[in-house]
Amino acid sequence: VNQDGKRFINELQTRDVVSAAELKQPGKVGYLVFDTATRKSLKAIETYIKKGLVTEGATLDELADKLKINAANLKATMEQYAKFQADKKDAEFGRADMPRPLTEGPWFAVQVTPAVHHTMGGLRINTEAQVLDKKGHVIPGLFAAGEVTGGVHGANRLGGNAMADIVTFGRIAGRNAAEQPTGVIVPRGQKPEDAEKAAV
Repeated sequence: VNQDGKRFINELQTRDVVSAAELKQPGKVGYLVFDTATRKSLKAIETYIKKGLVTEGATLDELADKLKINAANLKATMEQYAKFQADKKDAEFGRADMPRPLTEGPWFAVQVTPAVHHTMGGLRINTEAQVLDKKGHVIPGLFAAGEVTGGVHGANRLGGNAMADIVTFGRIAGRNAAEQPTGVIVPRGQKPEDAEKAAV
């Protein structure tokens, strides 16, 4: 919800869409509101509670007061969400997955706002982590991996793939840089002299 106590988006939209919507809200923030049943079902929430990032209220009125948001709207929003969940249809934003009605107090909220945690786009590399120039030719001796490269994500981040991308291409880049400091890579199954001829 926003500071007016209203939902403003399908919460399961892609990160870029949710972030853009949050930036349009008052204060450029949103609040993830959840109930006790949700807290019990997700152990990860306890970490945020220990860090002091979660606001708790015995009632929605108390939670709204602590967050300085509109209590009447928050209560109406939560009632509507519970109805959508019971009807198995989010008539407002089209959210398909609504596993819990969110009706069991005490209530909790976490303030959320967009932050940079991953960058996409950058240097073009090949499968050997060699950096390519604008024409697609290898730049000898230059290797790259991780967020500095174009990566595997495309137009939107593929959740859970950042570490796989970084570790895989980091290992390839490190191995190739160590084995062939001149930038001449020996592809698997090829003789070193053949690779050197191809590089020339």
